[in-house]
Amino acid sequence: MITELALLRLLPGSSSAFAAAFANVAPLLTSANGYIRHRLVPALENADLYLLAVDWRDVAAHTQGFEPSEAHARFMAPLAPLLSGDPIVFHVETGSQP
Repeated sequence: MITELALLRLLPGSSSAFAAAFANVAPLLTSANGYIRHRLVPALENADLYLLAVDWRDVAAHTQGFEPSEAHARFMAPLAPLLSGDPIVFHVETGSQP
């Protein structure tokens, strides 16, 4: 199992709109092949900064499965206009699936 970590910088004051948009598109993420679970949490110090942590079966499930898919495009469509730049994304090894 791996965890995708994405640092999301929002446009100032858009956290409520972002949270609502994310809730609407989350089923596109949760139904992806290889998806295990996710957490979306705002930074305590900055309401316009979020961390999205997604556990995947393996890196390929994210980078070769979900990332290039139509579901990912539909997932990002309402979120991208609320971001102040590209997400910073990386993967870490987190062990075997519980």
